[in-house]
Amino acid sequence: MDLWPNIISAASALLGATVGVVATLLGERWRTRLSVLQEQRLADARLRDERKDVLLRFFAAVRPVERLAEQRWDGQELHPDEASELTSTLWLCRLEVELLCSPPVWEAAHSLTLVVTDAVWVPPSDRTHLHFSDKRNAVIDAARVELGAEAGVVSPA
Repeated sequence: MDLWPNIISAASALLGATVGVVATLLGERWRTRLSVLQEQRLADARLRDERKDVLLRFFAAVRPVERLAEQRWDGQELHPDEASELTSTLWLCRLEVELLCSPPVWEAAHSLTLVVTDAVWVPPSDRTHLHFSDKRNAVIDAARVELGAEAGVVSPA
């Protein structure tokens, strides 16, 4: 009869060690999983910020080209060097959008780039009007969806 208390004591110790090992393994797995999720969230936030910066640069490049097109529409003389520099910068920014953003965003950006560039280089007599806001709003709506905001009506600029 003296044997049973020793067996129970040994079994209890073995069971306790087993529970400890299992708890440690589960804890490590949980910690690793949380670490991976946190790293993924940080990577997603960095990508979102990078996309936002690229889109802001794109819109900053669009505006001077729009102004140039409006000036040309008003009958002012086109300065080819300035127009070439501004449109080249715009196309480079559009390429950045294509590299970092989803197809709906870069396709809308491409469409806006084509319209604005065309408005600079095609003589005003060959066009009936200048209208950039619809294309600009399409880019803004697509960008808002990409960046996690709801797409909605954008007030015309």
